[in-house]
Amino acid sequence: MFRTVSAVAAACLCIGVPAAATGQTVLTLESTLVRAREQSGAVVVSRARVAEAEAALVDASARFRDNPLIDVTGGPRSGDGQRGTDLELGLSQQFETGGQRQSRVAVARAAIERQQAAVEHASRAAVFDAGSAFLEGLAATERLQLAEEADSVARDLLNAAERRYALGDIAAIEVNLARIETARSASLLVAARADLTAAAGALRAMLRLPAGEPIELRGSLDMAPPPVVGQLVASIDQRPEFLVLAAEVREAEAQAQLGRALRRPDVGFRASYAREEGDTILLGGLTVTLPAFQRGVGTLAAGLARASRARLEAQVAREAAAAELRTAYDVYEQRAALAGALQQDAVPGLVDNDLLARRSYDAGEMNLIDLLLIRRDSLQTRLTVIDRRLEAARSRLTVDFVAGVLR
Repeated sequence: MFRTVSAVAAACLCIGVPAAATGQTVLTLESTLVRAREQSGAVVVSRARVAEAEAALVDASARFRDNPLIDVTGGPRSGDGQRGTDLELGLSQQFETGGQRQSRVAVARAAIERQQAAVEHASRAAVFDAGSAFLEGLAATERLQLAEEADSVARDLLNAAERRYALGDIAAIEVNLARIETARSASLLVAARADLTAAAGALRAMLRLPAGEPIELRGSLDMAPPPVVGQLVASIDQRPEFLVLAAEVREAEAQAQLGRALRRPDVGFRASYAREEGDTILLGGLTVTLPAFQRGVGTLAAGLARASRARLEAQVAREAAAAELRTAYDVYEQRAALAGALQQDAVPGLVDNDLLARRSYDAGEMNLIDLLLIRRDSLQTRLTVIDRRLEAARSRLTVDFVAGVLR
Protein backbone atom coordinates (compact mmCIF):
# COMPACT_ATOMS: atom_id res chain seq x y z
CA MET A 1 0.00 0.00 0.00
CA PHE A 2 1.24 3.47 -0.89
CA ARG A 3 2.10 5.63 2.11
CA THR A 4 3.18 9.25 2.37
CA VAL A 5 6.08 9.48 4.75
CA SER A 6 4.88 12.51 6.67
CA ALA A 7 6.43 12.01 10.09
CA VAL A 8 9.50 9.91 9.33
CA ALA A 9 11.15 9.10 6.04
CA ALA A 10 13.78 6.96 7.67
CA ALA A 11 16.32 4.65 6.17
CA CYS A 12 19.83 3.62 7.03
CA LEU A 13 21.70 5.15 4.11
CA CYS A 14 24.83 3.13 4.54
CA ILE A 15 24.81 -0.21 2.75
CA GLY A 16 26.01 -3.00 5.00
CA VAL A 17 25.54 -1.06 8.25
CA PRO A 18 22.38 -1.69 10.31
CA ALA A 19 20.16 1.27 11.14
CA ALA A 20 20.61 0.62 14.85
CA ALA A 21 24.38 1.04 14.69
CA THR A 22 25.96 3.51 17.05
CA GLY A 23 27.08 6.85 15.73
CA GLN A 24 24.10 7.19 13.41
CA THR A 25 23.36 10.71 12.17
CA VAL A 26 19.70 11.73 12.08
CA LEU A 27 19.00 14.50 9.57
CA THR A 28 15.95 16.68 9.13
CA LEU A 29 15.71 19.38 6.50
CA GLU A 30 16.45 22.03 9.11
CA SER A 31 19.48 20.22 10.55
CA THR A 32 20.77 19.55 7.04
CA LEU A 33 20.64 23.25 6.22
CA VAL A 34 22.40 24.12 9.47
CA ARG A 35 25.17 21.59 8.84
CA ALA A 36 25.64 22.84 5.29
CA ARG A 37 25.86 26.42 6.53
CA GLU A 38 28.45 25.54 9.18
CA GLN A 39 30.69 22.87 7.68
CA SER A 40 30.24 22.70 3.93
CA GLY A 41 33.60 22.60 2.18
CA ALA A 42 32.83 25.62 0.01
CA VAL A 43 31.86 27.67 3.07
CA VAL A 44 34.96 26.65 5.04
CA VAL A 45 37.25 27.60 2.14
CA SER A 46 35.41 30.90 1.68
CA ARG A 47 35.91 31.73 5.36
CA ALA A 48 39.63 31.09 4.94
CA ARG A 49 39.68 33.73 2.20
CA VAL A 50 38.36 36.25 4.72
CA ALA A 51 41.52 35.67 6.74
CA GLU A 52 43.57 36.41 3.61
CA ALA A 53 41.72 39.68 3.12
CA GLU A 54 42.22 40.60 6.77
CA ALA A 55 45.95 39.98 6.41
CA ALA A 56 46.07 42.58 3.62
CA LEU A 57 44.71 45.14 6.08
CA VAL A 58 47.88 44.82 8.18
CA ASP A 59 50.06 46.26 5.42
CA ALA A 60 47.50 48.89 4.47
CA SER A 61 47.30 50.08 8.09
CA ALA A 62 51.05 50.71 8.41
CA ARG A 63 51.68 54.29 9.54
CA PHE A 64 54.42 54.88 6.98
CA ARG A 65 54.47 53.51 3.44
CA ASP A 66 58.28 53.65 3.18
CA ASN A 67 60.87 52.58 5.73
CA PRO A 68 63.38 55.08 7.13
CA LEU A 69 66.49 55.39 5.00
CA ILE A 70 69.93 55.49 6.58
CA ASP A 71 72.88 56.35 4.39
CA VAL A 72 76.50 56.40 5.47
CA THR A 73 79.38 57.76 3.41
CA GLY A 74 83.00 58.10 4.30
CA GLY A 75 86.43 58.28 2.75
CA PRO A 76 89.95 59.64 3.06
CA ARG A 77 90.79 63.31 2.47
CA SER A 78 94.28 64.38 1.37
CA GLY A 79 95.75 67.69 0.35
CA ASP A 80 98.38 70.23 1.37
CA GLY A 81 100.39 67.40 2.81
CA GLN A 82 97.61 66.48 5.19
CA ARG A 83 95.56 63.33 5.33
CA GLY A 84 92.29 62.71 7.14
CA THR A 85 88.97 60.89 6.99
CA ASP A 86 85.57 62.42 6.25
CA LEU A 87 82.36 60.78 7.50
CA GLU A 88 78.72 61.54 6.79
CA LEU A 89 75.69 59.84 8.36
CA GLY A 90 72.14 60.65 7.16
CA LEU A 91 68.61 59.60 8.18
CA SER A 92 65.56 60.34 6.00
CA GLN A 93 61.85 59.47 6.07
CA GLN A 94 59.09 60.04 3.50
CA PHE A 95 55.61 61.17 4.57
CA GLU A 96 52.42 60.93 2.51
CA THR A 97 50.32 64.09 2.53
CA GLY A 98 47.34 63.15 0.38
CA GLY A 99 45.57 60.69 2.68
CA GLN A 100 46.92 57.69 0.80
CA ARG A 101 47.06 55.57 3.94
CA GLN A 102 43.40 56.18 4.72
CA SER A 103 42.49 55.28 1.17
CA ARG A 104 44.49 52.06 1.28
CA VAL A 105 42.84 51.13 4.59
CA ALA A 106 39.43 51.82 3.07
CA VAL A 107 40.27 49.57 0.11
CA ALA A 108 41.40 46.77 2.42
CA ARG A 109 38.35 47.05 4.67
CA ALA A 110 36.00 47.02 1.68
CA ALA A 111 37.80 43.92 0.39
CA ILE A 112 37.20 42.22 3.75
CA GLU A 113 33.51 43.15 3.64
CA ARG A 114 33.29 41.84 0.08
CA GLN A 115 34.85 38.53 1.09
CA GLN A 116 32.58 38.27 4.12
CA ALA A 117 29.60 38.74 1.83
CA ALA A 118 31.12 36.10 -0.46
CA VAL A 119 31.03 33.70 2.50
CA GLU A 120 27.29 34.29 2.75
CA HIS A 121 26.99 33.72 -0.98
CA ALA A 122 28.87 30.43 -0.75
CA SER A 123 26.80 29.44 2.28
CA ARG A 124 23.58 30.19 0.41
CA ALA A 125 24.58 27.99 -2.53
CA ALA A 126 25.76 25.19 -0.22
CA VAL A 127 22.52 25.30 1.77
CA PHE A 128 20.43 25.08 -1.38
CA ASP A 129 22.45 22.16 -2.76
CA ALA A 130 22.27 20.31 0.56
CA GLY A 131 18.54 20.94 0.85
CA SER A 132 18.00 19.63 -2.67
CA ALA A 133 20.09 16.55 -1.89
CA PHE A 134 18.08 15.95 1.29
CA LEU A 135 14.81 16.08 -0.65
CA GLU A 136 16.24 13.67 -3.21
CA GLY A 137 17.16 11.37 -0.35
CA LEU A 138 13.59 11.47 0.98
CA ALA A 139 12.23 10.66 -2.47
CA ALA A 140 14.74 7.82 -2.86
CA THR A 141 13.60 6.47 0.51
CA GLU A 142 9.98 6.44 -0.60
CA ARG A 143 10.91 4.82 -3.91
CA LEU A 144 12.76 2.12 -1.99
CA GLN A 145 9.72 1.49 0.17
CA LEU A 146 7.60 1.07 -2.96
CA ALA A 147 10.18 -1.27 -4.47
CA GLU A 148 10.26 -3.38 -1.31
CA GLU A 149 6.48 -3.57 -1.32
CA ALA A 150 6.38 -4.49 -5.01
CA ASP A 151 9.01 -7.18 -4.48
CA SER A 152 7.08 -8.66 -1.57
CA VAL A 153 3.84 -8.72 -3.59
CA ALA A 154 5.59 -10.28 -6.59
CA ARG A 155 6.98 -13.09 -4.44
CA ASP A 156 3.54 -13.72 -2.93
CA LEU A 157 2.05 -13.88 -6.43
CA LEU A 158 4.71 -16.34 -7.52
CA ASN A 159 3.96 -18.58 -4.54
CA ALA A 160 0.23 -18.37 -5.27
CA ALA A 161 0.77 -19.12 -8.96
CA GLU A 162 2.92 -22.14 -8.17
CA ARG A 163 0.26 -23.48 -5.78
CA ARG A 164 -2.52 -23.02 -8.31
CA TYR A 165 -0.39 -24.59 -11.03
CA ALA A 166 0.22 -27.62 -8.81
CA LEU A 167 -3.54 -27.93 -8.37
CA GLY A 168 -4.05 -27.66 -12.13
CA ASP A 169 -5.97 -24.36 -11.93
CA ILE A 170 -3.66 -22.36 -14.25
CA ALA A 171 -1.33 -22.99 -17.15
CA ALA A 172 2.46 -22.95 -16.98
CA ILE A 173 2.57 -19.64 -18.82
CA GLU A 174 1.13 -17.87 -15.80
CA VAL A 175 3.83 -19.33 -13.56
CA ASN A 176 6.44 -18.07 -16.02
CA LEU A 177 4.83 -14.63 -15.99
CA ALA A 178 4.93 -14.61 -12.19
CA ARG A 179 8.61 -15.54 -12.23
CA ILE A 180 9.37 -12.82 -14.76
CA GLU A 181 7.52 -10.29 -12.59
CA THR A 182 9.49 -11.42 -9.54
CA ALA A 183 12.76 -10.91 -11.41
CA ARG A 184 11.57 -7.49 -12.58
CA SER A 185 10.63 -6.41 -9.05
CA ALA A 186 13.96 -7.69 -7.70
CA SER A 187 15.85 -5.58 -10.23
CA LEU A 188 13.71 -2.57 -9.34
CA LEU A 189 14.57 -3.10 -5.69
CA VAL A 190 18.32 -3.22 -6.40
CA ALA A 191 18.06 -0.07 -8.53
CA ALA A 192 16.14 1.73 -5.78
CA ARG A 193 18.81 0.81 -3.24
CA ALA A 194 21.52 2.07 -5.61
CA ASP A 195 19.67 5.38 -6.05
CA LEU A 196 19.39 5.73 -2.28
CA THR A 197 23.10 5.01 -1.89
CA ALA A 198 23.90 7.68 -4.48
CA ALA A 199 21.65 10.22 -2.75
CA ALA A 200 23.24 9.41 0.60
CA GLY A 201 26.74 9.73 -0.85
CA ALA A 202 25.99 13.14 -2.32
CA LEU A 203 24.55 14.35 0.98
CA ARG A 204 27.44 12.88 2.94
CA ALA A 205 30.00 14.66 0.74
CA MET A 206 28.20 18.02 0.98
CA LEU A 207 27.96 17.85 4.78
CA ARG A 208 31.43 16.32 5.21
CA LEU A 209 30.10 13.40 7.24
CA PRO A 210 32.28 10.36 8.03
CA ALA A 211 32.17 7.74 5.29
CA GLY A 212 31.15 4.86 7.56
CA GLU A 213 28.50 6.70 9.54
CA PRO A 214 24.88 5.70 8.80
CA ILE A 215 22.40 8.46 7.95
CA GLU A 216 18.72 8.52 8.82
CA LEU A 217 16.47 11.03 7.08
CA ARG A 218 13.35 12.32 8.76
CA GLY A 219 10.87 14.58 7.08
CA SER A 220 8.36 14.87 4.29
CA LEU A 221 8.28 15.99 0.68
CA ASP A 222 5.06 17.84 1.45
CA MET A 223 6.30 21.29 2.46
CA ALA A 224 4.33 24.27 3.73
CA PRO A 225 3.56 26.94 1.10
CA PRO A 226 5.69 30.11 1.00
CA PRO A 227 4.51 33.60 1.97
CA VAL A 228 2.86 35.71 -0.70
CA VAL A 229 5.23 36.79 -3.47
CA GLY A 230 4.96 40.47 -2.50
CA GLN A 231 6.58 39.79 0.86
CA LEU A 232 9.38 37.78 -0.73
CA VAL A 233 10.25 40.50 -3.26
CA ALA A 234 11.17 42.81 -0.38
CA SER A 235 13.85 40.36 0.81
CA ILE A 236 15.70 40.15 -2.51
CA ASP A 237 18.07 43.00 -1.63
CA GLN A 238 19.43 40.90 1.24
CA ARG A 239 20.73 38.25 -1.12
CA PRO A 240 24.49 37.82 -0.52
CA GLU A 241 25.49 38.53 -4.12
CA PHE A 242 24.02 42.01 -3.82
CA LEU A 243 25.97 42.55 -0.61
CA VAL A 244 29.09 41.41 -2.49
CA LEU A 245 28.44 43.97 -5.23
CA ALA A 246 27.76 46.72 -2.68
CA ALA A 247 31.08 45.96 -0.97
CA GLU A 248 32.79 45.95 -4.36
CA VAL A 249 31.39 49.42 -5.06
CA ARG A 250 32.85 50.67 -1.77
CA GLU A 251 36.17 49.04 -2.57
CA ALA A 252 36.25 50.65 -6.03
CA GLU A 253 35.37 54.06 -4.60
CA ALA A 254 38.22 53.75 -2.09
CA GLN A 255 40.52 52.79 -4.96
CA ALA A 256 39.45 55.90 -6.86
CA GLN A 257 40.10 58.01 -3.78
CA LEU A 258 43.57 56.50 -3.56
CA GLY A 259 44.15 57.53 -7.18
CA ARG A 260 43.20 61.10 -6.32
CA ALA A 261 45.50 61.06 -3.29
CA LEU A 262 48.43 60.02 -5.47
CA ARG A 263 48.25 63.43 -7.14
CA ARG A 264 49.52 65.05 -3.95
CA PRO A 265 53.26 65.33 -3.43
CA ASP A 266 54.98 63.36 -0.69
CA VAL A 267 57.20 65.16 1.78
CA GLY A 268 60.45 63.79 3.16
CA PHE A 269 62.64 64.99 6.01
CA ARG A 270 66.34 64.34 6.29
CA ALA A 271 68.85 64.84 9.07
CA SER A 272 72.59 64.26 8.65
CA TYR A 273 75.73 64.29 10.73
CA ALA A 274 79.14 64.82 9.15
CA ARG A 275 82.76 65.25 10.20
CA GLU A 276 85.03 67.12 7.83
CA GLU A 277 88.62 68.12 8.61
CA GLY A 278 87.89 67.76 12.28
CA ASP A 279 84.75 69.86 12.07
CA THR A 280 81.32 68.56 13.06
CA ILE A 281 78.45 69.39 10.69
CA LEU A 282 74.75 68.89 11.42
CA LEU A 283 72.30 69.34 8.55
CA GLY A 284 68.52 69.07 8.12
CA GLY A 285 66.79 68.73 4.80
CA LEU A 286 63.39 68.59 3.14
CA THR A 287 62.44 66.62 0.03
CA VAL A 288 59.26 66.98 -1.98
CA THR A 289 58.24 64.50 -4.67
CA LEU A 290 56.87 66.03 -7.82
CA PRO A 291 53.96 63.92 -9.16
CA ALA A 292 54.77 64.82 -12.72
CA PHE A 293 54.61 61.32 -14.26
CA GLN A 294 52.95 59.04 -11.68
CA ARG A 295 49.78 60.91 -10.79
CA GLY A 296 47.52 57.94 -9.98
CA VAL A 297 45.60 58.39 -13.24
CA GLY A 298 45.36 54.65 -13.88
CA THR A 299 44.33 53.88 -10.30
CA LEU A 300 41.64 56.56 -10.42
CA ALA A 301 40.29 55.44 -13.80
CA ALA A 302 40.24 51.77 -12.77
CA GLY A 303 38.40 52.57 -9.53
CA LEU A 304 35.76 54.71 -11.25
CA ALA A 305 35.20 52.15 -13.99
CA ARG A 306 34.96 49.29 -11.51
CA ALA A 307 32.46 51.16 -9.33
CA SER A 308 30.32 52.01 -12.34
CA ARG A 309 30.35 48.41 -13.53
CA ALA A 310 29.46 47.05 -10.08
CA ARG A 311 26.50 49.45 -9.75
CA LEU A 312 25.23 48.48 -13.19
CA GLU A 313 25.71 44.79 -12.43
CA ALA A 314 23.75 45.13 -9.19
CA GLN A 315 20.90 46.89 -10.97
CA VAL A 316 20.70 44.28 -13.74
CA ALA A 317 21.01 41.41 -11.25
CA ARG A 318 18.20 42.75 -9.10
CA GLU A 319 15.86 43.10 -12.07
CA ALA A 320 16.67 39.53 -13.10
CA ALA A 321 16.21 38.28 -9.52
CA ALA A 322 12.76 39.85 -9.25
CA ALA A 323 11.68 38.21 -12.50
CA GLU A 324 13.27 34.92 -11.45
CA LEU A 325 11.38 35.01 -8.14
CA ARG A 326 8.00 35.48 -9.77
CA THR A 327 8.74 32.67 -12.21
CA ALA A 328 9.88 30.35 -9.42
CA TYR A 329 6.75 31.19 -7.43
CA ASP A 330 4.46 30.43 -10.38
CA VAL A 331 6.28 27.17 -11.08
CA TYR A 332 5.93 26.13 -7.44
CA GLU A 333 2.20 26.84 -7.39
CA GLN A 334 1.67 24.79 -10.54
CA ARG A 335 3.76 21.85 -9.39
CA ALA A 336 2.26 21.87 -5.90
CA ALA A 337 -1.24 21.87 -7.40
CA LEU A 338 -0.31 18.97 -9.68
CA ALA A 339 1.19 16.90 -6.85
CA GLY A 340 -1.80 17.61 -4.62
CA ALA A 341 -4.28 16.62 -7.32
CA LEU A 342 -2.46 13.34 -7.97
CA GLN A 343 -2.39 12.48 -4.28
CA GLN A 344 -6.03 13.33 -3.81
CA ASP A 345 -7.48 11.82 -6.99
CA ALA A 346 -5.17 8.98 -8.00
CA VAL A 347 -3.75 7.42 -4.84
CA PRO A 348 -7.04 6.32 -3.20
CA GLY A 349 -8.14 4.63 -6.43
CA LEU A 350 -4.80 2.84 -6.73
CA VAL A 351 -5.17 1.40 -3.25
CA ASP A 352 -8.67 0.15 -4.01
CA ASN A 353 -7.60 -1.34 -7.35
CA ASP A 354 -4.71 -3.22 -5.73
CA LEU A 355 -6.97 -4.78 -3.11
CA LEU A 356 -9.75 -5.65 -5.55
CA ALA A 357 -7.35 -7.11 -8.11
CA ARG A 358 -5.64 -9.33 -5.53
CA ARG A 359 -8.97 -10.61 -4.26
CA SER A 360 -10.21 -11.28 -7.79
CA TYR A 361 -7.06 -13.19 -8.67
CA ASP A 362 -7.16 -15.23 -5.46
CA ALA A 363 -10.79 -16.07 -6.21
CA GLY A 364 -9.95 -17.12 -9.76
CA GLU A 365 -11.98 -14.26 -11.26
CA MET A 366 -8.96 -12.57 -12.90
CA ASN A 367 -6.00 -13.98 -14.79
CA LEU A 368 -2.44 -13.14 -13.89
CA ILE A 369 -1.82 -11.00 -16.97
CA ASP A 370 -4.59 -8.56 -16.05
CA LEU A 371 -3.41 -8.49 -12.44
CA LEU A 372 0.16 -7.72 -13.47
CA LEU A 373 -1.00 -4.92 -15.76
CA ILE A 374 -2.94 -3.35 -12.90
CA ARG A 375 0.03 -3.77 -10.56
CA ARG A 376 2.49 -2.21 -12.99
CA ASP A 377 0.20 0.72 -13.71
CA SER A 378 -0.28 1.24 -9.99
CA LEU A 379 3.45 1.11 -9.28
CA GLN A 380 4.26 3.52 -12.11
CA THR A 381 1.60 5.95 -10.94
CA ARG A 382 2.90 5.85 -7.38
CA LEU A 383 6.41 6.55 -8.60
CA THR A 384 5.04 9.44 -10.65
CA VAL A 385 3.36 10.84 -7.54
CA ILE A 386 6.70 10.74 -5.70
CA ASP A 387 8.39 12.50 -8.62
CA ARG A 388 5.72 15.21 -8.74
CA ARG A 389 5.95 15.74 -4.97
CA LEU A 390 9.75 15.95 -5.24
CA GLU A 391 9.46 18.55 -8.00
CA ALA A 392 7.04 20.58 -5.87
CA ALA A 393 9.36 20.39 -2.86
CA ARG A 394 12.35 21.46 -4.96
CA SER A 395 10.31 24.34 -6.36
CA ARG A 396 9.41 25.37 -2.83
CA LEU A 397 13.09 25.37 -1.88
CA THR A 398 13.92 27.34 -5.03
CA VAL A 399 11.44 30.07 -4.07
CA ASP A 400 13.24 30.61 -0.76
CA PHE A 401 16.61 30.47 -2.53
CA VAL A 402 15.73 33.05 -5.16
CA ALA A 403 14.07 35.32 -2.58
CA GLY A 404 17.18 35.28 -0.40
CA VAL A 405 15.33 33.71 2.52
CA LEU A 406 17.37 30.52 2.28
CA ARG A 407 20.90 31.38 3.38
